[in-house]
Amino acid sequence: MTTTIDVTNRLRELREACPLTQREVADRLGSAVTEKHVGRWERGEVVPSLRYQRLLAGVFGVQVAELGLPAAVSVPRPRVRSSAEDFMADVEQDSRVVESQDRWRATRQALNANRHQLAQTAAGLYPDARLAGTGLIAGAGWIPDGPVDLGAVKLVERPDAPLPVLDGSEREAARLLPDQSLARPFPRYTTAVRDLARPRLFEDRHAWRLLSVDWSAGTLAFGDTTYFQCADVFESLAHELAYVALDADGNAGADPSLRDLPFRRLVGSPFDLGRRPVMPAVSTLTIRRDGDSAEFLMHRRDPRAVAAAGGMLQVIPSGIFQPSSLLPAAREADFSIWRNIQRELAEELLGMPEADGHGRPVDYASGPFGLLDQSREAGRVRVSCLGVALDALTLVGEILTVLVIDADVFDQLAYDFVDRNDEGTVVAERFPFTEAGVRGLLDSGRVAPAGAGCLHLAWQWRDQLLLA
Repeated sequence: MTTTIDVTNRLRELREACPLTQREVADRLGSAVTEKHVGRWERGEVVPSLRYQRLLAGVFGVQVAELGLPAAVSVPRPRVRSSAEDFMADVEQDSRVVESQDRWRATRQALNANRHQLAQTAAGLYPDARLAGTGLIAGAGWIPDGPVDLGAVKLVERPDAPLPVLDGSEREAARLLPDQSLARPFPRYTTAVRDLARPRLFEDRHAWRLLSVDWSAGTLAFGDTTYFQCADVFESLAHELAYVALDADGNAGADPSLRDLPFRRLVGSPFDLGRRPVMPAVSTLTIRRDGDSAEFLMHRRDPRAVAAAGGMLQVIPSGIFQPSSLLPAAREADFSIWRNIQRELAEELLGMPEADGHGRPVDYASGPFGLLDQSREAGRVRVSCLGVALDALTLVGEILTVLVIDADVFDQLAYDFVDRNDEGTVVAERFPFTEAGVRGLLDSGRVAPAGAGCLHLAWQWRDQLLLA
């Protein structure tokens, strides 16, 4: 017989506002929780333990008190459990484990709330490599003397490249992980994110690994990696800096040095691309050109949906450099920065389903892909590479590009633009591509480093980019 508690809570209201399904909420709470547990909590049949109240508050982005739940109470339960999962979902963990996980989660929340500030702090650790005030750093020769037409950039694939030296399992990284139980800590940073702070979009996928940048030959070289292999390193680097640079309330303290950051110190030169896996993203500033005037788009990333740069503004489209499918034909076609830009534009601006690596190769001759190809061949869409840099906080690679589209082609595409996508919302206003428009955004502290780098370099080379 089920004991029903007389309680009205806000769990369903908060879940639907995200929006999330019961299964998605369960996935974010860890492997012991199923959608059945979430349903029982929403119906008031069971009050979740204090631990799960804290986790639910983190998923919904609210305080525990806003869940509308009473304090955890003792509820009569039958002596025989229906399943081991029921037992695991309803019992409390040891207070020492809870405290360890709460500390880790608090640091991660402070990290996500202060990524702009922390990127600036991180860039200060590499003063000779800073790219203005963008939060990016660039190796010698990584930024060309001007925009490079994307057609002139040669990509080289090296599938037999040696494995990186570091993988995020090192002692210096392991010290950043919370306890999974009294007997052991979490084995990986991505495992902790999965169980304690999972965003909506969190999946291990194949990606290309940046190996070298050589603008003298116009060449970028890549090997193979996966998202989790890279995230175990880059999110550990960010977490370490947040732990050291922010106080218990998430406010900035004294700027740390590399002596205070053992894992970052172990990484060594951020431009040694053989020492750790470097997963590059392709970030693209999209500019609508109409005669002598120009304007551009921005994207607000949802902190509940993405693992990095949540709450910040980013250029659009932007996404990890990876194939749309693991089928050999797709890998060959997708090993192209232009194809990556096209897919991300279709997903983020047109609402097309994400090519998540599990399906058939993308048909680039159809729909918006064909229109973009034809317009590029006609010179009405021009795409350039502005250089390669690293996010100073995470040391993630950033391939900085700009897409200049004639107004009539842009408007033909914009007819089907969405205002929301899986990663956040498209900012409704278009920003003027003027000194005031660009400088206002860069000075706001709201733009993710990659977006700031695109804006900074694109404005620096404005005349070349907008030349008819």
